[in-house]
Amino acid sequence: MVWIWITFTFVVIACLLLRALLWKTHSKKILPPGPRGFPILGNLNLLKQNPHHDFDKLAKKYGLLMYLRLGFVPTIVVSSPEVVAQFLKTHNLVFASRPLHEAWKHISYEQRNLSFTAYGPYWRNIRKIFTLELLSNAKINSFKSMRKEEVNLLLNFLKDASHNCTAIDLSVKISSLSVGMSCRMVFGKKYIDKEFDERGFKAVIQEWMVLAATQKISYYVPYLASFDLQGLTKCMKAVSRVFDAFFEKVINKHMESKKEEGETKNFVDVMLGIVRLNKGECHIDRPHIKAIILVIYQFFVA
Repeated sequence: MVWIWITFTFVVIACLLLRALLWKTHSKKILPPGPRGFPILGNLNLLKQNPHHDFDKLAKKYGLLMYLRLGFVPTIVVSSPEVVAQFLKTHNLVFASRPLHEAWKHISYEQRNLSFTAYGPYWRNIRKIFTLELLSNAKINSFKSMRKEEVNLLLNFLKDASHNCTAIDLSVKISSLSVGMSCRMVFGKKYIDKEFDERGFKAVIQEWMVLAATQKISYYVPYLASFDLQGLTKCMKAVSRVFDAFFEKVINKHMESKKEEGETKNFVDVMLGIVRLNKGECHIDRPHIKAIILVIYQFFVA
């Protein structure tokens, strides 16, 4: 126990010294008004269970553009549509990239997906692939017959159940319909839950989304990241391994099989075709494919 307290004390002292250096740097900059913060914590003590309510109260006191320090993270809070337009439209390129996020780092292959990757040649290339190859009207319409087939299967099931006077959980059946159609569009076939993980597709995706939304101490005090005090990084890596093993299996099967001429290509086929051609500004390989099909599948299923 002694070494733990010694380590903790050392980290606190180092954080305070670093904070003093940062304060000197920030004090020379012209920053929006905001409340004074505590050492290490900054203004975190002002945020309670409903942060959006707290931001509203602070904005009424300090203005529609204010500066907060959440732990060691300098933060600008905007509460005006006009000022938001300045950030997201007028100066869009300056604020286009997102900071490195621990959950997406582990779960989406070092943030290689479209949502969280840094703005640049790779982002532009992936956006072009999404627009022209994966989510175009022509591509979505190519799965029209498959969607009709899946809906007819559900209707026939419900018809048989009504004839037998069997009670049905309609929410579960509609959820299964969504998962089945998503599997066929993204992977080319329906996979049962046990082929993915004993918990099933939806349960693992929901766990992934909860982990991504959970606030980590290290987001605000990055120097504590290696300690994983909440155990979240361990959970993120475990979920990442589940997805990675499944995607490896799917990609290997697609590489071994050959598509018949005129057969509709699913999203994995399209991505593998892009990898074979190796065109575009940036090189795309397996980790990129897995990150992209993960975010597409999550978009359809969640």
